[in-house]
Amino acid sequence: MLEILFATLVLYVVGLMLPSLIGILRKELNLDFLVGPRDVQPEVSLAVLRIRRASTNLQESLLIFVPLSLLAIGSNAAVAETAAIWLGLRVAYLITYAMGLRHVRTIIWTISMVHLYLMGAALI
Repeated sequence: MLEILFATLVLYVVGLMLPSLIGILRKELNLDFLVGPRDVQPEVSLAVLRIRRASTNLQESLLIFVPLSLLAIGSNAAVAETAAIWLGLRVAYLITYAMGLRHVRTIIWTISMVHLYLMGAALI
């Protein structure tokens, strides 16, 4: 379970950095902007905006996932498989959100939320 929690935190860091990295690769952002106060936001592509939103959504989900994971570790609850599926779904969510696949993304998000519920239910 600790490996899954660590992999989730890696995904979190990647999600934080990915919009800037994609923006730099697409020459929509530069180093001066990234190290500056970011008072004025340059226009960026839809892909960068989507990745930002997917990253924000992951941050919101982590508020549920991390405590459930820690409780599961503390109580030896068997939720590792459910947590691993959740993590895989979150990776798929990021990819489908970046690609603009609306309905698929929503289905993936819903299934990931069901897995969070299943993790919580296993603790009861």
